[in-house]
Amino acid sequence: MGVGVALFENRPPRVAKMKSFEAMHDATFRECLQRPLYLFARGRGRSCRKEIWVFFIVLSIVEQGLSNVCGGGSWALIPLVFDLIMVVPEYALEVRRLHDLLLPGWLTLIPYGLMVIATIGLVKSRMLTIGGGPFLLAVIPLLVSMVIQLVIMCTPSRYRRPSFDNGAIGAGVNLSGMTRPWND
Repeated sequence: MGVGVALFENRPPRVAKMKSFEAMHDATFRECLQRPLYLFARGRGRSCRKEIWVFFIVLSIVEQGLSNVCGGGSWALIPLVFDLIMVVPEYALEVRRLHDLLLPGWLTLIPYGLMVIATIGLVKSRMLTIGGGPFLLAVIPLLVSMVIQLVIMCTPSRYRRPSFDNGAIGAGVNLSGMTRPWND
């Protein structure tokens, strides 16, 4: 069954599987949206590309819609509060995605740190001058951050399920069940 067919399949949600630590390669659209909220602040486990793409695309559409509807005045706090709440599941989802790539989850701090640096640089450059050298230097960390996040979202999974032969763990698989990404 193709990925697109599984994404739009109509079946009851598998809550127990959504709360597990394994990536859900056969997740439906609804499960891709619910799983990061079930695992709100949990960075343990793995998430596949489909989970992160569906969640981030829908989240960006909702954020844009909220910004358009609640754009001015005191209503502008609604999109801000929504963004602040959703940072936690976004970050946890990215950590689980890095685990699926057999990388440590703390590497997710790099793009977020670059975004903070870019924001500070953009604010300072707006105070100094409009459209000059400081402004362009502040945009570079933002672009690097976006490229890093796209690489995280597009790279295929490196995790392989352990293979068992007569109850013994197969070659190249450690006791945690993760394969080494390299060949000896």
